[in-house]
Amino acid sequence: MIKRIWQIFVLFLSISFLALLQFSFISALPDPYRQLNLILIILTFILFFLDFYTALLSALIAGFWLDVLSFHFFGFYLIIFFSTLFLAQWVLKNWLTNRSFYTLIALMVGLTVFYNLLAATILSVFSSSLNAFFLWQSHFWITLAYQSLWSFLAALILFNLATLVSKRIKPFFLEKKTFV
Repeated sequence: MIKRIWQIFVLFLSISFLALLQFSFISALPDPYRQLNLILIILTFILFFLDFYTALLSALIAGFWLDVLSFHFFGFYLIIFFSTLFLAQWVLKNWLTNRSFYTLIALMVGLTVFYNLLAATILSVFSSSLNAFFLWQSHFWITLAYQSLWSFLAALILFNLATLVSKRIKPFFLEKKTFV
């Protein structure tokens, strides 16, 4: 019991630190670097390598901190993170059944696209200004491209780190059969 409480406490501190780092440091960087969505990458990594309930708890912690600190309505990040995790869990269970490198890349990039579409849709629905629709704005597509690139690079690095650390994940390659 003490071990489980300690694990939850360490998870709370680490996710809180990452959420504060995302809000205070990463968002203040110049444009290509500010598009690094550290929280989404970490949530996807936790879901992929640990379990769904740890990812939900992490989303609750990170979403709470980002909702408290941001200028969006309270619950904005909680809605987006929970929706993204539920979609990711559904995709992992129904479509991407193996835990390979390509699965992690597809999941991270796909979730980045879903996250950005959902966030822009929610913001445009609750926005008081009726400017141009977000799909016709170049800023949306540039942000999506940068975040997808960061997600791809994070999947590349994190999967290789996880294979070095863990004995459970062993990358395998299909043998090429030659017919003579």
